[in-house]
Amino acid sequence: MKYKPYQKVLVVVIPLAGIALLMVAARFILAHVTFSTCPALQYLHIYCPGCGSTRAVQALLSGDILLALRQNISVPVLSVIAALYYLEFAFKVFGVRFRISLLHDVKWMVCLLVLWFVYFFLRNFVPAIAPI
Repeated sequence: MKYKPYQKVLVVVIPLAGIALLMVAARFILAHVTFSTCPALQYLHIYCPGCGSTRAVQALLSGDILLALRQNISVPVLSVIAALYYLEFAFKVFGVRFRISLLHDVKWMVCLLVLWFVYFFLRNFVPAIAPI
């Protein structure tokens, strides 16, 4: 498929504008909205897969990648995976053949999913990887 020049510009401008808008909105929401305690943590005393996500987003917005990984590893990892998929698409739009083979390898994705489940199970028993 041939892309028109204005479509190529939109592929670059719209995501950047969207990211900027989301960052401003997230900073406002995180500064002025109080979130309730996770029901799984409050009643069952276990960390669910989403526990720490809000704090991970706050840490990413502050530029603290290590703290974001500590709070909830899925937020920074999924952000990187989404950025890589977008990068592939942007190169395709500009006519450059670029493919990250790991993103399209089913074995890699299954391995990542298994590691994700193991991590979320273990963080309930290993305090060093539990969200703070």
